[in-house]
Amino acid sequence: MAWRKRRSVDITTSLPTGVPTYSKISSMVKQIINASQYDYHETESFEVTEVILNESGLRGSVKGTFINNPNQEILGGIVKPLMPNITTVPVVGEHVVVTEYNGQHYYTSIINRKGSVNENSIPGAAGTYKKNTKYGEKFKRKGVQPILINEGDIVFEGRYGQSIKFGSNKQKPQIKIVAGHRSTNGEENINIDDSSIYLSGAGKNSKDGTKKVQIKSDDIFITGRKNLYLEADEIFINGKSQNTIKMGDPRAPMVPTIRGDVMLKFQSDILTLFSDIQQILILLIANPAVFVAKAKALVDKIVRLTEVITKQTFLNKQVMTANPDFKLPKLPEVDLPKVPTVEIPELPKYEIPKIPEIPEIEVPSIEKLSIEEQLKDLKKS
Repeated sequence: MAWRKRRSVDITTSLPTGVPTYSKISSMVKQIINASQYDYHETESFEVTEVILNESGLRGSVKGTFINNPNQEILGGIVKPLMPNITTVPVVGEHVVVTEYNGQHYYTSIINRKGSVNENSIPGAAGTYKKNTKYGEKFKRKGVQPILINEGDIVFEGRYGQSIKFGSNKQKPQIKIVAGHRSTNGEENINIDDSSIYLSGAGKNSKDGTKKVQIKSDDIFITGRKNLYLEADEIFINGKSQNTIKMGDPRAPMVPTIRGDVMLKFQSDILTLFSDIQQILILLIANPAVFVAKAKALVDKIVRLTEVITKQTFLNKQVMTANPDFKLPKLPEVDLPKVPTVEIPELPKYEIPKIPEIPEIEVPSIEKLSIEEQLKDLKKS
């Protein structure tokens, strides 16, 4: 695995003659030392020709050829990933860094040959190039733009436009998780990227209002198998279109909630309606002038009550709840009949008769037949 490269080659074919001097001796010693010096390499580049995905004990292992010494034996018969918990699976044609431990070859990472986050495949670098080499069974090359990085960032980027960045915002800690970058300049943008989670910290000032978690996508599903708890000083649930806030069992029909302000006014009008009628009857006799104003107010109140009932303005149709009277019917328990076991009779054994050997028949040649027919014709003539 580890390999050496000779720095220089001693091409001396004869030794100097004459009286030895200090300079001659020094030159000869340096020449011998230089000829015996090597550059030592603990790791070696390895071209991947096959990737083993989910085979037990060999998950993520690769086959291929060493680039510097293609004839080198692969210890263990296969190159395994060095890290058991973090695996970067190469594609065919990519080069990986290989090292050796206890008689087994392991690869550590993919060599950044092209500077691409999608693929760095250069098939044939080890000496054997196959035309139209595929990256794998399903992997296809895709133009993916790497994201912008800043000083001190730690970034993990996938091959398909997803990333996790441990960065900062004005020297305050920030983690950005993105699946599906859509920006053309390589910068994350929570408003246009497919799905994003931003976690922002406040740094040393724990009272800073920048601490927040932002989640944005087309659809967001949060499901608790038993319970889901939301707790805060205030909870805001905003729906921009009608019938967009629904609560309760999603399998039940939804009914609108009640508008508290409209219902409070409705109840107040109902309670005062009868007393207003009584006052109007008294004023009709005692003070006809005041009677007209009171009668108009009473008519307005009756109209308002009618609209609340007929137009259902007391209902809030933007917030819907499950109908509490709806009960899901229980499915009847059906006893499925047992499938009878059918005994399959054994098929009778038949001996297949042997085909008799056909004796060889001598077939007269066509040339002989033609000659004999000619002789017969001559005799007839």
